Order: sequence, then C-alpha cells, then structure tokens
Amino acid sequence: MRGALALPLVALALGAAAEVSAHPLAPSVLSFEQALDGEVTMRWRAPVKRPTGQSLQPRIPEACTQLGPAERHKTEDETAVVQTLKLRCDPPDMIGAVIRVDGFADSSVNVVVRFVRADGEVHHAILDTRTPQLTIKAQEDASHSFFEYLALGVEHLLTGWDHLTFVLGLLILFGWHRRLIAAVTAFTVGHSLTLALSVLGIVSVPMALVEALIALTIVVLALEIQSGQHGPVWKHPWTLPGALGLLHGLGFASVLFDAGFPTEEIPLALLGFNLGLEIGQLGVIAVAGLSFALVRRVLPSGWQVQRTVPAYIIGSLSAFWVIERTLAAFGFVV
Repeated sequence: MRGALALPLVALALGAAAEVSAHPLAPSVLSFEQALDGEVTMRWRAPVKRPTGQSLQPRIPEACTQLGPAERHKTEDETAVVQTLKLRCDPPDMIGAVIRVDGFADSSVNVVVRFVRADGEVHHAILDTRTPQLTIKAQEDASHSFFEYLALGVEHLLTGWDHLTFVLGLLILFGWHRRLIAAVTAFTVGHSLTLALSVLGIVSVPMALVEALIALTIVVLALEIQSGQHGPVWKHPWTLPGALGLLHGLGFASVLFDAGFPTEEIPLALLGFNLGLEIGQLGVIAVAGLSFALVRRVLPSGWQVQRTVPAYIIGSLSAFWVIERTLAAFGFVV
C-alpha cells in the first residue's frame, strides 16, 4: 500500500515543483459594475505570486471603449494587484458583450467573473481552460450560481498542492483503515466550521500565518510517516486532520471573499463551495486507491518501497512551503 502510493506522490512532487510558489487558494477576479449614467467600472484583481510563465490577462470587451488611463494599486495585505478601468459601452447594459480572459492555455488558475447591473443585481461565473469567455445575457438563471460555487470548490481543492500532499500522506499513514475515515471526517468538520465562521465575519486571521501553519501540519505528518511508529496522529486521527481542516477553512474563505458575492448568496455559496471541496477530496482518495490497485497488479509480489521515500517527498515539499510562507509573512517574496 505505502509503496504503491509513493508513485503518485512522485508525480505530485514533479507537478508541484513548477507551481510550488503559487498561492494555492487565491483566484483572479474580474468584475464589471454598471452605473446609472451608463459608465462601467472594470476591475482586474490578480495575485502577486503566480506560477512562473503563467499570466492571465483580461480583454476589454469589443462593445466597450476605455475612458482614460488604467489605475493600479496593491491590496492592503500586498498579496494582489488591482487594475481599474472606466469604460463606456454600447449598449450601456452590455447585453451581448463578450467577456474574455487570455492566457488559460498555460495556466492552471481560474477566474471568478462578477457582473453587477445598474439595478444592483449581481451575477457570477467562472472562466477556466474549458470556458475562457462568456457572453452577457439579458437574463441569468438565478439557480446556476450554486453550480458555479460547486465547481469553484472542486477546482480549488484539486489545485491545492498542499492539501493533495496531505491527503496522500494520510493514505500512506493509515492505509485503508477506519482511522482514515476518522481523519477525513475530522478535516471535513474542521474546514466546514471555520469556512462558515470566516465568511460570516466572526473569525478573521492573517492569511500568511494560516498558510505557514498549514504547511507545518504537513511536516508533522511526514515526520510520523518516517518514524514508522504509531505516534500521536495514528492514535488520535481526528487531531491533526481536524487542525488542518480548521486552517484550510480560513484559507478557503478567502476564495469566496475574493469572488465578492453579495450577502444574500452566503448560504448558497457556502453550500456549493463546501460540497465541491468534499467531491474533490473524495475524488483524490478514489484515484489514489485505483492507482494502488493497478500498481499492485503489475509489480512483482515482493516489491515495496519503505516509508522513507514518501516521507521525504512530503517532508521536502512541506518544509519548503513553511520557509516560503514564513518569509512571505514578514514581507519577503521567494
């Protein structure tokens, strides 16, 4: 079991190497806000840190004309750059306008599009490699935002290298044991709790600190895998996964904040995003299990890899994240 799971971990390490410095949770956000006088404010918010060679860039809709130079500034926490443009569009309500973002061909990051009509009605959509553009319609299906938040939850779970590493680490430590169920359940309860508390404004923690602590919990997991002993994580499978879930809930909340959803959409956004996270997590476990079954069939019966290999892969990645994110918390960009 542990030997077979070392193979997907190697693949994970190779994939993460190219994106290890990327913020695992922050999407880019493109918003259009219509004013009663017909002027449209276009804002593009992009993380300062992004994978090398990946650059998304929004287009000004062909139906719109830019009014004056663009304004650029960093957010208060200096984690993102915001570019603001004033547009005049024909027709003023932008019906039929095509919203497009270039650069998805070499990017694993998605974009949350937020469209605010002059009457205050808000609509959301998600652009990615499969859907790089959308057309503004006269009417939107009010129920489709649930599926958009569902997709956002799945995609951010699957593009979170730290969480994928942690899940595979749990499989290596516990195997197909009931303790794995306890660990996954603890993570679910943890992130559901802090996600709700954060989105409702009850809890607020600096994201740089949260990300460093997330990486530190993965280091702890790697140490126990390497030890070969039934340590505290094995004896109490709900503790470390539960703690990581609490931290990830704080991080996942930042995605919904960045999306700028209105107050009335909070229950729908929480439900869809949280369900998407669970679907993504179960998918990772299912794929890892299938990989193990296939590898076990083709490898010699006596073949196995000791805990050292996966432990060092997990430990090396997570130790780098701890250093990188701790430096970032003090204003140093790696």
